[in-house]
Amino acid sequence: MDTTQPPNATLPGDAPLPFDATLLFKALQYQLLVAVEYCYDLAPDECLWLEVFGDVTVPGKNQTEVKLYSDNLTDGHANFWNTLKNWLHENFDRTSFKNLVLLTTQEFGAQTQLKSWNTATPAERLSVMESIVAASEASAGKKSKKESEAGKGISKPSKSQSLQQYVMASERRDALMEVLERMQITTGADSLEQRLQTYQTRHLKPIRPSKYPQFIYELLGFMSSPELVIGGWKITHQAFTDKLSELTHLYMKHPKTFPQVDMAALKKSIDVEEIRPMVFAQKIVEIGGEQHLKRAALHRVVAQTTISDLYTDGVLFKPMVDLYLSNHLTQHQYVRELAMLGCKGVTCSTEMSTQSMMFFLQRNGLPAEPFCGLEHTMPEFRNGIYHMLAGEKPEDEDDEFHWRLW
Repeated sequence: MDTTQPPNATLPGDAPLPFDATLLFKALQYQLLVAVEYCYDLAPDECLWLEVFGDVTVPGKNQTEVKLYSDNLTDGHANFWNTLKNWLHENFDRTSFKNLVLLTTQEFGAQTQLKSWNTATPAERLSVMESIVAASEASAGKKSKKESEAGKGISKPSKSQSLQQYVMASERRDALMEVLERMQITTGADSLEQRLQTYQTRHLKPIRPSKYPQFIYELLGFMSSPELVIGGWKITHQAFTDKLSELTHLYMKHPKTFPQVDMAALKKSIDVEEIRPMVFAQKIVEIGGEQHLKRAALHRVVAQTTISDLYTDGVLFKPMVDLYLSNHLTQHQYVRELAMLGCKGVTCSTEMSTQSMMFFLQRNGLPAEPFCGLEHTMPEFRNGIYHMLAGEKPEDEDDEFHWRLW
């Protein structure tokens, strides 16, 4: 993984930050997305390694170096020569791979001799490299001669020249030929943004559109989780499949399980003073439930947000929600009437408020009926349905939702 694109982030005065590491994280995300695509192709007995043997490695098959760059891939570009250097390391078992791949977002430079690389034989590839090095040495020789004539000291070889000398050294020729037999160059690879879009189009059709970002966020989080990194950054077919199954189960278009709700985030949006004048809140206050207002407001938001999200994703339709609301209203009315019968003869207003408060708590503490067949429907959601019903003003007063038992 590598990148040298100029940073986009700037200070208010348009001065770029010399230590801006944004691109490093962007490059890591890019590498993880490439790894995700490889994981989809893993056989049951296969695994993938990140960084251990190079950027992305499937033992016995592919070792891929991933480059997120904006400039062109030219004859002397470090991405080409440094990748070769890595594969020539004495401890790198290059012969165990069928393919050694340099994958880069770069396009070939207009004048580069590397354009025909993938169709060339190993011998032809070596000839191209020798031609590139010869031209580089000739250019360096001319530069040294000018510097010498100008009375300047002899300059050191450039980074590119040093890499070329290392790669082309005669003592590494056998190893180099082993690399050239297996090496492929993939240029013009999709950008990070394009790769994300392609992933959504190719793999997320069963997922609710509003959950695309969350699905990808959690998948990349799994790929770079501390547990995997500490364990050697090895991803097995089984582990990847299990994570996909988990995320698909959570975010599929027609889910079986009640969707996750970020209660902490919703709670921050609750302002008791704003909700106090609302009808549902007044019905709680009238039975002495002031201390329960914030929780009731949170549950109401949980219900409203969940229903809205499922509507947006086409999971729900209005008749389904109306039926759920109607069933709860009918059930509540019968249970309330039963509780009112138990309060006959009670004349003390304090006792009546206490009985009403007990009724409120008992109803809110019941197990939740599945919402549209969703397993593990949250009690908070069902309570939110109560508070939504309590906030409505029906045409017939007999249909109104109340907590009071008078």
